[in-house]
Amino acid sequence: MKKLLLMFLTAIFVIFTINAANSASAADIPVSAIYSGGPSYLVSSTQNDLKASGFNTLIQWSLHIDTNGNLKMNDETVCTGGAYTGQSAWSNQWLSYKSGTTSINRLEISVGAGGTTDFASIKALCSKGIPGSDTNLYKNMLALKSATGADAINLDTEDTYDSVSTINFCKMCLNMGYSYITLCPYTNTTYWKAVKSGLDSFKPGAVDRIYLQCYDGGAGNNPGTWATNLGMSVIPGLWCTNTGKPSYGKTPAQVQSQLASWNNSYGIAGGFIWLYDDIRNNGLSTASYASAIQNAFGPATPTPTPIPGNYALNKTATANQYVTGETPQKAVDGTVTGNSKWCSTSNIGTQWLIVDLGSACTIKRWIVKHAGEGGETTGFNTRDFKLQKSTDGNSWTDVDAVTGNTANITDRTVTAFTARYVRLYITNPQTSTSNIAARIYEFELY
Repeated sequence: MKKLLLMFLTAIFVIFTINAANSASAADIPVSAIYSGGPSYLVSSTQNDLKASGFNTLIQWSLHIDTNGNLKMNDETVCTGGAYTGQSAWSNQWLSYKSGTTSINRLEISVGAGGTTDFASIKALCSKGIPGSDTNLYKNMLALKSATGADAINLDTEDTYDSVSTINFCKMCLNMGYSYITLCPYTNTTYWKAVKSGLDSFKPGAVDRIYLQCYDGGAGNNPGTWATNLGMSVIPGLWCTNTGKPSYGKTPAQVQSQLASWNNSYGIAGGFIWLYDDIRNNGLSTASYASAIQNAFGPATPTPTPIPGNYALNKTATANQYVTGETPQKAVDGTVTGNSKWCSTSNIGTQWLIVDLGSACTIKRWIVKHAGEGGETTGFNTRDFKLQKSTDGNSWTDVDAVTGNTANITDRTVTAFTARYVRLYITNPQTSTSNIAARIYEFELY
């Protein structure tokens, strides 16, 4: 009996340990995305391969839009007159990718491609304003959402760079319930900046990912330059081994090496692979490419040992903006390693980080660990900021203020105060150049 009890307790411990580890690392998993054309809906045998691949994002390529607002998936008509008219088996397959045993937790529909006229159609349909719910385009995009369960619309603009109509099209999609808009640029920075800016003003956070093409026409793209220009980390993409343009093809080992190098240099948010069709046609391993992306970022950062007295550790943190993969919660996770920081997205206005302590605490000391403490240039250290308190999370009172900071760590004592909510309120994020993104590796309260 004692032996059985010991075996039972050991099993429970192992299960608990595995679940705790998975929970702790979930937020640290980078984006691993794959673009797929026909096989992901025309070929049913690919369904299990993709679901077991390890990729967490499937981007269905490519949606084409006619000037009358009807929709085609590649050459197959899928939505007309406000109804899904494609094969029911295709809809069932799209809807199944995120259900059951699967690594995929996000489905995106990509609009456009090189050599198409999709964004010319969008310009014709959307240049005068946001299409309303009575238009054919609106009805068809809504029908597509219902048929696919898509979380986001991905923009692969390569034919007509008109930011006004693109923004109106995206606003329409957001209004009908698509959660996000993602960008897939390879050139024309001015256009993409305008699109992102317009959508940020309409719905902050709506553009949550930028998939940067780093192959073919975008082979010379630098993820760091694009991140600076667009104000958020990017997700670079590479082309798998292929026969169409083999000079751009990468093996899984080459993908891992390149992404690891970019991550070390620029702090990228993940990676994507172009194109599943080539993986399938060339008999390659889908899982090996997903593993290459994950391995480029190393093991997930484990939950740190609690620091006695730090009230902020692992408490709920929120911010008015943040970069994908560099969330507010990383400013209170107890570590500065592995690029574990909160990074804002905007270069306009104030940026703030709020910590909900769960109950009122008496605080005498506060610490901020800036970019230099995390291994970045000291020119990124936060310059001007305040410590604020609140009892309700709405009304705020200044407690302390710092101006002209250049140090890697700010460590200050204050007259004891009691509050449940504490806010780091940043008015000038960096010492090198004013009004650039804030980088906070840790915010501690004692």
